[in-house]
Amino acid sequence: MLAGCGGIEPGRRIDSERVLNAIVADDVDYVHAAIKAGAVSPNQRIPAPGYREGTPLLTIAARSASLNVLRYLVAAGADVNARTPAHETALMLASFFMEDGGFLGVPSYGRHEQAARLLVAAGADLEGAPHGYTALSYAAYQGRDRTVRFLLERGARVDGYVEDGIAYIPTPLMMAAMMGQRTAALRLLRAGANARIRVNGGHTARELAVKHNQTHLAPLLACAERLAPGESFSRRCG
Repeated sequence: MLAGCGGIEPGRRIDSERVLNAIVADDVDYVHAAIKAGAVSPNQRIPAPGYREGTPLLTIAARSASLNVLRYLVAAGADVNARTPAHETALMLASFFMEDGGFLGVPSYGRHEQAARLLVAAGADLEGAPHGYTALSYAAYQGRDRTVRFLLERGARVDGYVEDGIAYIPTPLMMAAMMGQRTAALRLLRAGANARIRVNGGHTARELAVKHNQTHLAPLLACAERLAPGESFSRRCG
């Protein structure tokens, strides 16, 4: 019966490229059959583009927003906080990637947003490793406003990991500033992001915006830098 469903003999190892293609195509029947046959496990690592050394199946499903496979892997016991060789979680990938623009050329992230929500509901860590990038950082970089709002509502730390006003890597606000993502920057500032933070040995969000030719954000960020502790960004800066 299993072989009839997926063409996979119990206990037999199968081509990892076939598993990869099935995940990307959201072919949950094949993935289910492969796991039931013992050909792969829910926490299997297989080679994928950008991860020749292997990455968890769940991260592939999140990156491609393969929602049916993602749901199945979570239900089958996959580690929702497993990381790629680049230390990215499935939630980070779901918060970063978008679907191609297709005929109209306009990228869509609706399915990836659903993937992010699914992962958070399954217990995915919002913060990740100390002093590393977070899902909020990735969403801010891409200007994924709905995802930024969702992560903040679920309790994501608006500034990430900061010690004595210094961030080891760019904060979410800095990521938005570098890419000129005004809507994301506004949402972060209204949520309490600190524009005075400096990245280790470097710049504030305003200085990064100027450095990356996103000067339209400079006045907004300059106003945020001048806020007194506890002063409302929305009341003073908009």
